[in-house]
Amino acid sequence: MSPTKSRKTILLAEDEHLVRTFVLDMLKDCGYDVIVAVDGLDALAKSRQHTGSIDLLLSDIQMPNMTGIELAIQIQAERPAIQVLLMSGLASGMLVLNEGWQFLPKPFMSNMLKTKVKHFLGDSPQTAQPAAADEAKLRIARLREINRAAGAPAA
Repeated sequence: MSPTKSRKTILLAEDEHLVRTFVLDMLKDCGYDVIVAVDGLDALAKSRQHTGSIDLLLSDIQMPNMTGIELAIQIQAERPAIQVLLMSGLASGMLVLNEGWQFLPKPFMSNMLKTKVKHFLGDSPQTAQPAAADEAKLRIARLREINRAAGAPAA
């Protein structure tokens, strides 16, 4: 997989291990440098330890110790240029986000995350074929489920 033209750094804050691993793998496949945090306090500490720039905070909203919204406010105070993309299973109509922040509803498919991050960071899509391959695999799996549910045709 080809990396993005200029390496961008994303701070990923997600308390659920499976979601964190899923998102981390996708971001790395796109060529991003990823700083991984298990909650808001961990993300804040890692942001303060990181001497380089961080282009995007990608954070779950509901986390222990510090919410994603509290984290985003704190990090933007310390790093005004950072972009914020929050994700949650909550209905987006229930959220009030600061100007410039974006929201990604959970659950999401890999191509949705990749497209949103690349668009948000101003990157041109460079892994369109893998995203299409992910979609094709999902369609094949759905067709197999439908065929199993319908049963084998009579001979």
